[in-house]
Formats: sequence, structure tokens, C-alpha cells
Amino acid sequence: MFTAKDQTGKIIVVTRGNIEFLKKKRAQYSCSCCEERVILKAGEINTPHFAHLASSKCKFASEGESERHLNGKKYFLEWLILQDHQTDVEVYLSEIKRQADILVDGHTVIEYQCSTVPVKELRQRTEDYLMAGLCVHWILGQDIRMVKGRYYLTAFQQAFIKKGPKLGYYLMQYLPENNRWTLLYHITMDTTNRFYARAMTFEGRVQLGVIKRAVQRIKYASFYVKRDVAFERQKQCYFYTRFKKQSTFLRDVYEQGYHLQYLPMEVGVVLPMQFRVKTPAMEWQFYLWKSFLRMLDRGDSFEVTGVMTLFEKHVVLMPLIWDEYRAELCLEYLQFLCKQGILRADGVERYVVLQQMKEVVNEEARFLDI
Repeated sequence: MFTAKDQTGKIIVVTRGNIEFLKKKRAQYSCSCCEERVILKAGEINTPHFAHLASSKCKFASEGESERHLNGKKYFLEWLILQDHQTDVEVYLSEIKRQADILVDGHTVIEYQCSTVPVKELRQRTEDYLMAGLCVHWILGQDIRMVKGRYYLTAFQQAFIKKGPKLGYYLMQYLPENNRWTLLYHITMDTTNRFYARAMTFEGRVQLGVIKRAVQRIKYASFYVKRDVAFERQKQCYFYTRFKKQSTFLRDVYEQGYHLQYLPMEVGVVLPMQFRVKTPAMEWQFYLWKSFLRMLDRGDSFEVTGVMTLFEKHVVLMPLIWDEYRAELCLEYLQFLCKQGILRADGVERYVVLQQMKEVVNEEARFLDI
């Protein structure tokens, strides 16, 4: 961390410019959060900072703080000050017992996250900031792997994805090594942890206004991902019979007298929002079909609430930093069924059955045999 209190209670910020002065002063410093003693670390290579003693139990202790994280906070502090913003680093907010990486103009928090930690902790910090009347922005400080035009995002990195009216699903990344911002937007799932996305990069010296104007010029669009439904069903059958033989889902399928390869081809469809839940598409769509849609005859109508209750029962949500209406995935599935001629929208949140989903007959399923 860059800040500490001296014996008089004054907050000291360590920099390359004042490091020699602080060394000569030989003062004792303490953490502004826990009041424990901290020591000044200032080598020739690494960024100068204060560190707790090894025995410290302070939850803000920074012994594990990476050089990237230190340099990132230093960048945000200097970048915003140069743009005439009132900016403070490592501000301890006593009313919520949180330490913000960067506090801008007294009302906006910037959190720069480089290490992988439980997402529920990031979410709790966000809720605490909001409760205190502060706006919060999370910036990802991890490398993102790209292979053959697709971005590989870990489950932790996916938690940083937020939804906007123009940007669709997006996230912000900053890496101090190359002093560059990257905005990934119009993020669309390919499979599991692989995504298509558009990218916009900015040099570190860019003005905040330039970023905002560039974002305003973006028009919402979505990637079209062509899917081979039959081939995806084949892969799903192999996955479950090879790795999930003892799963509750597969037992439910067989106990009900079904087989994965014979289920309707509209079951197990991967939709763009699928990455917002942990439960595979095959599983929650099977339960919707078996327990609800299969019971309806041609011409029957139903309200969304009935399907939504079943959806929420069988879906486990991915942990996210920000709140999001993920039941929209269920509505996306109903809209898909409308495009397939299975359903028809009848007013607001009501649908009519045009035809039942048909199970695959033996001849059609030969190519799916494992």
C-alpha cells in the first residue's frame, strides 16, 4: 500500500520523489485501517510501498499485493489528477469499514483487481460502497488469453462482465506493463469459457473524455454464432456419458425413460446469455420441457410466470459483481422456440403452443450413438 500514518496521525503517501526524505526521517508508521505498525519498503527495482509485519491480521494487509496492482493504483492516481479530478489513493471509509483503491471527487470508487479472490467478496464490497452512496467501477488487471479470434475468460473474469445499452456485455481491463486500456464489448458466448467480442484499446495517456466519446459512438450489435445443433448434441451426449454418468441429471433422464440422444433438438440449445448461469443448457431446458412444455397441447396458452418458477428452481446462477436480471435467459429461450415455430407470443408475457417439440426417432439419432 502507498499510504500510512506517521506518529502525528498525518497520512503519508510514499512516492519515488519523497522516498529519500522518508528514509532519512526514520519515523514509525502505522496502518490507517488497523493501527498496526507498517514498514517502508523501497528497493531499487520494485515500487516503494508500506507493508504490514508478517504477523499482521489486518484484512487490508498488502504483503500479497503484486507489483502490477501497485503500479495500477499509481497509474489511476496520477492519470486522474492530471485531468483535474480530486483523487485519493487507499482511502479508508470508516462507516463501512472498507478501503477503496482510488476515491475520485469524493463520490466514485475505482477498484483495480489483479488477484483471483472469491467473487462474493467483490460483490459484498460493491454493495457496501453503494450503501454508502458511492459509485463503483471495477477494472480487471488480469491477462486475457486470445486464441483463433476468441477470448478465453475464466469464471472469475466473467464476473467482471457488465451489461450496457450500447455495449451489450462488456468489461474493462488495464495492464500497467504496456500502459494500455482494453474495452471488450458485444461479448457473445461461443462455448463455456470461449467468447467472441469486439475490442477497443486506448493508450494510458488518453483523456477520460476521449474514452467516453468513443463509447458513445458505438452502436449496439450482436455476433451471429452459427451453431450445428446436431453436432452439439453429439458432444453433449459424449460429455455426459463419459464424465457425468453418476450425475443427478442423467439419473433423472433415465429414470423418466428418456435418452439424451432422443430428446427434442430444441433441448440443450446454447444461447448467448448461457454463460450467466452455471447450469448447462441441456439440464435446465430438459426440466422445462419435461415438467412444463411437454404437458401442453397445440393451442394451449400459458403465462411466463409458470415457466419462470421452474427455471429458477433448476438453475444455479454464476457469481457476479453487479446485480443482473438473469431470468432473461429463460425469456431468450422462449423467443428461440418462437423462431422455431414451437410457440407464438400472445401479448405481454403470454405464449401459445403452435406445435409440440418432437423427440428424435431412432433413424435420425443413429449418428448420435456413443
